[in-house]
Amino acid sequence: MEHAAEAEIFLKQFANKTRLMVLCSLLKEEKSVTELLEVVSVSQPVISQHLALLRESKMVATRREGQTIYYRLADERVKRLIALMYEFFCE
Repeated sequence: MEHAAEAEIFLKQFANKTRLMVLCSLLKEEKSVTELLEVVSVSQPVISQHLALLRESKMVATRREGQTIYYRLADERVKRLIALMYEFFCE
C-alpha cells in the first residue's frame, strides 16, 4: 500500500491520449517535436505542455542537437508498460 500514491502519479501520465501517443511513438526511437507533431494531431503549444509534464515526471529525457530537441523514453518501467499495452491493444 505504501507505493499506491507513487503508482497513481505514474499511471496518470498514461491516462491522456496525447501523452500516451507520444510515449508510444518514442518506444523504438527518439523523436523531435516536429516528428512527434506528425504522429499526434495537436498544436505545437499543446504537445509542448504534454512533453513538459512527461519531463517533470522523468518519463522522457531530452538531448539538443543545434536548435532541435530530441525526446526519448527515460524510464525502463515506461518502456515495459508501453510494450505491454502495445501487445494488448495493437496486435
